[in-house]
Amino acid sequence: MAGFFGLFDYSKPGKGVDKNGPQKKRFFHFFELYFRKFWKLITLNMLYVLFCIPIVTIGPATAAMTYILKNYTMERPVFLWSDFWEAFKKNWKQGFLMGLIDAVLFIVSIVSCRFYYASVETNSFFYVPLVLVLSLTFVALLASMYMFIMIPILDMKFKPMLKNALLLSVLGIKTNILTALFVAALSILMFLFFPITLLVALVLFFSTVWFIMTFNSFQYVEKYIIDPYYEQIGEKRPDVLNLDDMDEDDFVFEDIGSKEVPVNIKGNSKTKSKTIK
Repeated sequence: MAGFFGLFDYSKPGKGVDKNGPQKKRFFHFFELYFRKFWKLITLNMLYVLFCIPIVTIGPATAAMTYILKNYTMERPVFLWSDFWEAFKKNWKQGFLMGLIDAVLFIVSIVSCRFYYASVETNSFFYVPLVLVLSLTFVALLASMYMFIMIPILDMKFKPMLKNALLLSVLGIKTNILTALFVAALSILMFLFFPITLLVALVLFFSTVWFIMTFNSFQYVEKYIIDPYYEQIGEKRPDVLNLDDMDEDDFVFEDIGSKEVPVNIKGNSKTKSKTIK
């Protein structure tokens, strides 16, 4: 039986979508998408956990998952296993590097926070570096989120992509903070009820958290990277649903804050870099 006792069965044909009709608010649209993809999110979560078992593959696996979730956000068709595996292979190097950077930053931030927090008892001045470390850690987490969203999409060198991620963490700060609050709330609940929540982590937690982050953050990648490019070249932006189908002769994205950076969208076929001047 599809769904749960007939509920949440989105396999049945619906009324369709009126392209000229009013757009739904993002809050309601998120939950509509979430429940429509609910069972696929469970499969994706278990697939992600499986690929993270070697630990060193967490970065590439995260990039592969965000690629799938980006397609869910854009309501593109997805072949879950083949698309995940393809994205995992294509983004191995950058995904691994980002995962390594996150691991180092996590260790450094934990050690620094513990040191400064312990030092506060003897000198209140250490509140200053403690707050600074916490602030930088928060920005780094936001930048990491954008990196994992962009890595499977943009054919861009790591350094300019990281620059974009840092800029987006500031440009979308209001939404980023709300996203962080939702993710933090879910994470705290998982921690408080552990190990009861272990099963939830294995089947739904990671895909849910990253779906929230991808859904909320991809709009800024579009607003500050995709749309400005089409405005620059004076062409009407094609349907967002077809961005990944652009052929090798199509231009793609402009790097934020850079006048000349070769950028491409990552598709199923190999593309050539075009320099945007």
